[in-house]
Amino acid sequence: MGAGRVRGGYLFFVLSVLLFCSPVFASAAPPAGLQVDEIRYGGGGRTTRIVFDLNQQTDFRAFLIDAPYRIVVDLPKAEWKTFKSRLISNNPVIKSYRSGELDDGLTRVIFDIKKPAVINNIFTIAKNGMDKDRLVIDLEPSSPNTFNAQKSRVFGNRQLHGSAAVKTPSGSGYAAIENDLVKAVIPGGTSKPSSILHKEQKIYTIVIDPGHGGEDPGAEASGAKEKFITLSVARELRRQFEETGRYKVVLTRDKDVYIKLHDRVAISRDVKGDLFISIHADKIDRKGVRGASIYTLSEKASDTETARLAEEENNAGFVAGVDLSQETQDVADILLDLAMREKMNESNLFARMLSQSLQRKNVQLLPNSHRSAGFAVLKAPDVPSVLIETGFISNPDEAKLLSSGQFQRNISAAILDGVDGYFRKIQALQKL
Repeated sequence: MGAGRVRGGYLFFVLSVLLFCSPVFASAAPPAGLQVDEIRYGGGGRTTRIVFDLNQQTDFRAFLIDAPYRIVVDLPKAEWKTFKSRLISNNPVIKSYRSGELDDGLTRVIFDIKKPAVINNIFTIAKNGMDKDRLVIDLEPSSPNTFNAQKSRVFGNRQLHGSAAVKTPSGSGYAAIENDLVKAVIPGGTSKPSSILHKEQKIYTIVIDPGHGGEDPGAEASGAKEKFITLSVARELRRQFEETGRYKVVLTRDKDVYIKLHDRVAISRDVKGDLFISIHADKIDRKGVRGASIYTLSEKASDTETARLAEEENNAGFVAGVDLSQETQDVADILLDLAMREKMNESNLFARMLSQSLQRKNVQLLPNSHRSAGFAVLKAPDVPSVLIETGFISNPDEAKLLSSGQFQRNISAAILDGVDGYFRKIQALQKL
């Protein structure tokens, strides 16, 4: 009887091990397929950049076709987490895109372009931190002749194929690999536009406030004036934001003028801004100090230097705030408390995104670059707000840097990257 128990127990143990280890009974999930999470646009100068946000690195193929002018991107079969087709507004080159699956299982994305443009560069970037895997395509305007010359060139994997062999009619080239779904939304085609062609998502309104102006020069040192630096950065920001086609930009001032507090407030309220970004440059007695910083609202300043800076700005009255003078004190306190709790959280998220973006773009930051202060500009209860100190004009080297076009382009690109990340995060949270 005892021996039977031993043999039976041993047999049960062996069967358990076999069942657990056998691949027949394994529950390992198959690897996830390719996903297109978003398609973004940007650029500067002559370059228009297309960015595919993906869930993993991927092979690709890209080429040009004409009549009309188009850019074609082929990917392995992909699942779409964003619109499969879209009209693009306010982009100087890209008119729209649409996608469909080819007969061999590939996913094809076709970009309709307004004028000839060639592929200047195409590459992938591996995910890093909060950034996704990306496929990046840089386009550059060209003559029709240059466009025609590049039509024979295939970027990436020429032999890319999906679940079946590619069937290309003799002499037709890659341009023939279009199924009816993709053809259906070609502007000017004989087929009716597909119902999956969506209009562009909400155009976010970004209010940019160049600090000081006119009779108020702001900080002055090293031959530089804060009011001119902030205006130059604001104009570059507007240029880069508007080139993406995703944003409408409103400047509180677009020239060297003094704008009163209530006028700045009226501007931000009238346009119903989705983000408020106040641009400044700082000055301090210690000339060796340099680096950018980002401020969000706090009832108490995070340190004595921050308190000094906030007090100066608030007393000067040259930055936008909220005028609740028409309300009783009790009502004003309640309204501000309720609204600010939510907007302070959103502002803090935005500041974290900006800090990461500035680091990626190699913009020097102060230690503990995300700080808190009681700036009047940050107290608007209806819009997430940050104040960016771009650097110290009291540092001669940094004053020269802040006045340079290259730095202004670089910090603007970093801010744009942070804003993109912020709205991606907000959209993701809204879907939960």
